[in-house]
Amino acid sequence: MSQLQYFGIPYFVVLGCGCIVTLIFCIRRAKGFSVSNVMIKIASSLCFILTGVAALICNPDNYLYAGLIIFGGALGMCGDITLDLKGIHEDHKDGYMLSGFVFFLIGHVFYQAAIIYKAKLKAPVILICLACCIVFSVLNLLSAKITRYEFGKYKFIVFLYTIFLALTTALSIAAMIISGFEKPYIVLTVGALMFMLSDLILSGTYFGEGQDKPIHYFTNHFTYYAAQYLIAASILIS
Repeated sequence: MSQLQYFGIPYFVVLGCGCIVTLIFCIRRAKGFSVSNVMIKIASSLCFILTGVAALICNPDNYLYAGLIIFGGALGMCGDITLDLKGIHEDHKDGYMLSGFVFFLIGHVFYQAAIIYKAKLKAPVILICLACCIVFSVLNLLSAKITRYEFGKYKFIVFLYTIFLALTTALSIAAMIISGFEKPYIVLTVGALMFMLSDLILSGTYFGEGQDKPIHYFTNHFTYYAAQYLIAASILIS
């Protein structure tokens, strides 16, 4: 049995268990906040981190890229916890909200570092991607008048976070094109796009009106976990 086949077994076992736990969480989370849901969410987030670790064991020569992706996932788990705690401890809502933004933003920095390192992206490509993402973030704020989103005191952190969120996607697309559409970058790009879709839905639940129904919570978390599992999967096939 080859190394990939042997170590791929625990990877798919963890992935399978993670998908089950995640589906349970998505269904429960759609019904509201609770301490038990936070515990299940931690387990779900831990599973996508463990899939990354299992992928690293299978592909040890790719340790730097894998390490950056796993660190990014770990920061995502921290963001997961703080954002759900804001729904339980309303008196500390602002602190948990800001912490969640910061954890996810730094997590994206790790993902971006991984992409830049793995794809060996040059400075001009990175700067073009960054410029496009800044424009995208500005347009996102300006569109609030049309979408009727009320960012309020979170306007700056939303502006900053949107840049980094979009940059992960932009760099993934750049790496995919430059590499000639190699499989790891395709998977990574799909994961990054799912991340953006998840945050788009989340933005509606936080800042929009009438977008905090069970279906919105379910799709937000479903797309988010799909994104994290896809990003972790890029370690296995890179």
